[in-house]
Amino acid sequence: MTSTLRRAEARSTLRAAASALRMGFDQTLAGWPVLAGRCLFFGLIMTVLSALWDKVAAEQVAGAIALPPGGVVLYVGATEWITLSLPAVYLRFEDDIRSGGLEIHLLRPKPYLLQTLALGLGGGLARLAALGVTAILLLALSGRAWPPLEGLAFLLVLGPLGLLVGVMLYALAGLAAFWARRTLPFQLIIQKLMFLLGGLFAPVTLYPAALAEVARASPFAAHLYWAGAQVMAPSLMGFLVGAGWQLAWILLLGAACLGLWRLGLAKLLREGTI
Repeated sequence: MTSTLRRAEARSTLRAAASALRMGFDQTLAGWPVLAGRCLFFGLIMTVLSALWDKVAAEQVAGAIALPPGGVVLYVGATEWITLSLPAVYLRFEDDIRSGGLEIHLLRPKPYLLQTLALGLGGGLARLAALGVTAILLLALSGRAWPPLEGLAFLLVLGPLGLLVGVMLYALAGLAAFWARRTLPFQLIIQKLMFLLGGLFAPVTLYPAALAEVARASPFAAHLYWAGAQVMAPSLMGFLVGAGWQLAWILLLGAACLGLWRLGLAKLLREGTI
């Protein structure tokens, strides 16, 4: 009987999380003016970065840097596609924790942490879809060679997984609100590490060897690099390695979020809001 109740409760929790994900997706689509502005910004930044990397590729010293023709532009497009889809989930945690609104959520039967992560992920997936359409239009208008279909197929798997890694990283920043008045400093640190170790503007393979090894093993590469690498130089082995790192970091970051949540909740119940 106990195991049956647990299975029923688990199914109910998963259905609630799926509903939250769908709600986040629908809410983001409903705010289409904001979404359209994000797509326009994506087009603008890709125009600038494409011109930059085309200039670098045209003037590089022969043999000094191995840059596949047009590959870095595709890579940057993929990493920007993911990072611009990230929801500001850290602000949701900060608002609920700092305002005292968290207590209301704790009275509800569904787990607040999972519901909030699912809501943010749903919004991120809606942005991925809109920015993906924008990327296709930009690529068609640019006249550039299309990436291999194999690379696009790999990207459709690694992109959403990378988004989930990013959502969890931002969730860690948001959960710091149990101890800090503002989460922005933590978010900025994570964001800059995404830029550097995630390889937002350049593949980590262009880094010095030691830094490249550190970057590839970090959650920030799981967020951006491994997905972007598949449109630059697709390979089944690279896809499997990237997916392995992403799944490993999803599990580790999920455990970290849960641990931080429990510590923060214990502090909240013991001391009240900060």
